[in-house]
Amino acid sequence: MPPAQTATPVPAYTNTPIPATEIIPPTITPTPAPKIERVIILSFDGMRTDAIAAAPMNNLLELMNSSAYNLTTAITIAYPSTLPSHAAMLSGLCTAKNGIFYNRYFKYMGYSQGVDIFDLAHAAGMRTVMIVGKDKLRELAEPETTDVFEIRHDEATVGAAAVEQIAQGFGLMFVHFPSADQVGHKYDWMGGSYLIMLRNGDEALGKIVAALDESGLRESTMIIVTADHGGHDNNHDGTKIEDFRIPWIVSGPEIVPGEITARIHIMDTAATVAYGLGFPQQDDWDGIPVYEAFGLPRLEIHPESVQWPCHEWN
Repeated sequence: MPPAQTATPVPAYTNTPIPATEIIPPTITPTPAPKIERVIILSFDGMRTDAIAAAPMNNLLELMNSSAYNLTTAITIAYPSTLPSHAAMLSGLCTAKNGIFYNRYFKYMGYSQGVDIFDLAHAAGMRTVMIVGKDKLRELAEPETTDVFEIRHDEATVGAAAVEQIAQGFGLMFVHFPSADQVGHKYDWMGGSYLIMLRNGDEALGKIVAALDESGLRESTMIIVTADHGGHDNNHDGTKIEDFRIPWIVSGPEIVPGEITARIHIMDTAATVAYGLGFPQQDDWDGIPVYEAFGLPRLEIHPESVQWPCHEWN
């Protein structure tokens, strides 16, 4: 007779919680959102807004896909010309305040007055760069506030100089492409030669953006593409709206892509750069930051000083 088998008792199940000290949550390291660490402003002298698609400027059109932009209501000053308009762009001030009344460099008149964006960047210890296609643009900022000032006379060499400076590092860079304006005066705005010059500038823009990518700087760089004025026929004498309307395009960290419909003034460029870099807005500036580009409501309005002698025309 086989021995009786004894059943092995099954231990009762108990739902004993694991002590809190033994629970190890997964480690999640949040990736901080990119911050604006540097700014590059690219100005296409005499570029009309409708020329971007007409050329076409394919690199700029691609950049616009990730940009906040205004192609319809952004305007320059009442004297739509290279030197006074660029002075307003970088100083944040109307002509009456920055003192750049003429479209020629008169050394005895000194430099653009007031605290401009290069003054602020230099004071913050940033490396500042200007690459321009016209020597009269020396008047836009005092030499002591620009670590690098170079003059090149066509889009390819301007772009190449900018790429070289990107490799060396910068905090604020202004790049000026001259040829569309020069050719427009000779062969008319929106003519074939004019559009070719813009395509040449667009090719240089593509190389600059590629250099930012290759240097690992793109995600922390705010890029502003704009112009000093437009033009019609073979001039920009202020008799047509096409002379005043300018493109205004901004891309980079903290920027919310999409069309901006609110009026933008050329002086807003300096104010927007200062806002992006965390610099103080100046009490006498006529420009205000383009808050809409950052997904914010317009927090203030332009002062009355943006009217005549800054913007009104007949």
